[in-house]
Amino acid sequence: MSNELHVTSLIVQVHPEKMAEVRQQIMAIKNAELSANNDVKLVVVLEGSSQRSLMDDISTINGIPGVLTATMVYHQSEDLEEGEV
Repeated sequence: MSNELHVTSLIVQVHPEKMAEVRQQIMAIKNAELSANNDVKLVVVLEGSSQRSLMDDISTINGIPGVLTATMVYHQSEDLEEGEV
């Protein structure tokens, strides 16, 4: 039996005055990682076991007060053999 690993990256545009709150809420998402940021943009990397789980996380990020847009710029999926993480 094989599992899937999905990885996607997003560019998230944020109201500058909300940046601290947005960063904190994104970091609270289990499979999210911040890889770069400036005053108005974040690069977020998400990992999950399905495309659906990533889409749910993207919807969560889009719903954070202060987020203007969360745009997927990269997506990769691969099959993992049993025991791989």
